[in-house]
Amino acid sequence: MRFSNYVEGMRSDGTVEVMNAWQIHGEARRRQRAGEDIILLSIGDHDFASDDRIVAACCDALHAGRHHYTAALGEPATRQAAVTFHQRVIGEGIGIDNVAIVPGAQSGVFTTAMALLDAGDEVICFDPMYVTYSGALMAPHAKMRFVTLRPENAFQPLAADIRAAVTPKTKAIMLNTPNNPTGAVSPPALLAEIAAIAEEHDLWVISDEVYCSMTYERPHRSPRLLPGMADRTVSLYSLSKAFAMTGWRMGWVVAGPAVIERLDLVLSSLLFGTPTFIQDAMVAAIDQAADEVDRICALYRRRRDAICGALAAIPKLKFSVPEAGMFLMIDVRETGVSSIEFARSLLAEQNVSLLPGEGFGASQAGFLRLSFCVDEAQLLVAAERIAAHVAKISR
Repeated sequence: MRFSNYVEGMRSDGTVEVMNAWQIHGEARRRQRAGEDIILLSIGDHDFASDDRIVAACCDALHAGRHHYTAALGEPATRQAAVTFHQRVIGEGIGIDNVAIVPGAQSGVFTTAMALLDAGDEVICFDPMYVTYSGALMAPHAKMRFVTLRPENAFQPLAADIRAAVTPKTKAIMLNTPNNPTGAVSPPALLAEIAAIAEEHDLWVISDEVYCSMTYERPHRSPRLLPGMADRTVSLYSLSKAFAMTGWRMGWVVAGPAVIERLDLVLSSLLFGTPTFIQDAMVAAIDQAADEVDRICALYRRRRDAICGALAAIPKLKFSVPEAGMFLMIDVRETGVSSIEFARSLLAEQNVSLLPGEGFGASQAGFLRLSFCVDEAQLLVAAERIAAHVAKISR
């Protein structure tokens, strides 16, 4: 039996490190579900439930019969809720003709790729990058050209490196700010450089802004706000992090009306609409539970400060304090142990699960991603176990 080049490409040698990294998380999850004392810091999921107001709205919608077909782009009230969030958080005035509702931001990446890219087109991506971008960008048989994010530059790309990556085949830049996994927030000067490159070479900017509401020092600024960029920027958002709704799978795309029209075609063939009862939950989240956004951001800032303070006392570990999100990249190269071996032995001996950096790109060999997704007490216990592990392997 033969399979498509697309799916076989996702199993290629280039993804072996990704698979090895995520296998460690899978083992940790299995052991945790079996009742073992595992501190799971290898995935970006909240340790608390969605707000009761959101859950109630979903239940009410189900009881009211809100479980039939809906428009591929989402219902007008849901799209209007996305407009409200966008104006509140991003600061740009848009209308519902700028919005497509999608089941999670990842679906937004996939449908955007199908709407914008052709076979052979090149997309400038950054290493490290969120793990599932590659599968979405490969769907139309586009090619990725990587620009490395270096820790010595606070994981910010250099404009000269981006320019050097542009070729006659380049069609888009895949931007992620605030960044997963690094927690870096792109400064205005860098966004201006990216905008200039995009305009000069007539490129799309696909902008993942899922963590836009979880910034701590430097506020998020969307590239859409720069002059001339609204029509060439496709921005992706989600309820997952801002409202602790990871499993609800609800997000949206903001773009020019011409892009939204094309997304309608893709979404109609792929999904034929997002569940109405979850759309109603989205409306409730944005209209009734907006205070959750600030509460969650403040909570994760405290957790970030707690874990960074504890890890700073451990010799042979280095890290940059993340400016946003719920992740921290730890440099373990001075221990003399590879990141994958460090993560495996840490899980086996100390019951702490971190994700090897190779899961996000080749440049992150020697790094581990820690998610501060548990309470401060557990984070401090995890730091103690990490310190004991470093002392053991460094002897």
